[in-house]
Amino acid sequence: MNLSKIALLTLSAIGMIWAGQARAQSSITLYGVLDEFIGYQSTKVAGKNTSLVLLGNNGELTSRWGLRGAEDLGGGYKATFDLENGFDPGTGAVQNAYRFFDRQAWVGMAGPYGEIRAGRQNTPMFAWSGNLDAFSAATYASGYNNFANWLARVDNDISYLSPKIGTTQIELHYSVGGQPGTLAGNAVYQAAVQSNLGPVYLALAYLNAANATNSNRVQQIMAGGNYEYGWGKIYVGFFRGNDVISATTGNALSNPAGKYNPTVGPVGNVAGNYHNTWSFSADYRFSPFLSVGAGYAFITDDSSLDNTARQMSAIINYDLSKTTRVYGVVSKLNNYNSAQFKMAGASITTGAFLTPGAGQSETGVQVGIRHLF
Repeated sequence: MNLSKIALLTLSAIGMIWAGQARAQSSITLYGVLDEFIGYQSTKVAGKNTSLVLLGNNGELTSRWGLRGAEDLGGGYKATFDLENGFDPGTGAVQNAYRFFDRQAWVGMAGPYGEIRAGRQNTPMFAWSGNLDAFSAATYASGYNNFANWLARVDNDISYLSPKIGTTQIELHYSVGGQPGTLAGNAVYQAAVQSNLGPVYLALAYLNAANATNSNRVQQIMAGGNYEYGWGKIYVGFFRGNDVISATTGNALSNPAGKYNPTVGPVGNVAGNYHNTWSFSADYRFSPFLSVGAGYAFITDDSSLDNTARQMSAIINYDLSKTTRVYGVVSKLNNYNSAQFKMAGASITTGAFLTPGAGQSETGVQVGIRHLF
């Protein structure tokens, strides 16, 4: 073999080594969810018995696709990002006409002392709520999701995620309001902590959001956890908020599901009364593939309207594989006084559910399929 061939082979080997290192230093992952269901709801609307049968989207998880990436910068540091779009698989339309990456759009820097992110991000309340509920805080069956009203996502959010201290992690968030002359107008502040203590998981999150003039503040607190008893989990969830909710006179949060028009601030100008939601649920695994669950949730209203409600539900999940699940739920929701709570889901499109008349009960049945990729 002559020197030129040896040199060529050497250069080729070096090129392959460098290419392999470059690929190892950065990564991009395409991921997503597809969720479709057949749903049935029955209630009284405007004094008439009304039922709805439909092919719906986003029962257990919101359908989405996203790009998640990281680049190794050396010394234990890396650049990170996530771009995530929500869509309706029934029509192929984006869920939010005002923004393409409506679910997440952030860039960050991670290192030995934690991670800093900036952009549109999930709130800890939204991200952790599924750990406090046998229904994963979704489907018709989740009274916790149907009654509570946590802010799901925040624009212009700067966050700090601590490294795990044992099994405990802390998150701090500040969303820049962008109002001239003030750092408080339209700002959103968050603090949260979650921990795994053997079979016990615990979470606590607080949110404080101001309107544009800082004359009204919505405050929310979420707490709860679960206990792994060997064949399943027992869940407890609590949520308290002072925002005006749909069961009363509107909603002080313009963005309860992260889909508001970005020209509108996150908080309305009408101060609300406190509402407390409690959720108790449990599941049981017959096998690694088959599980059942049941739960009870209720909400109390501190206002003079006393708009309370309760819900009892059951669920069955069967995993066809690691990425594909079929699920079925049955649920009964009872409204009292002028309350109008409804059965929603992970992020069901407006018009794909019924809103009961004041004080009317609602029945729901849902059978769906969810695929992860």
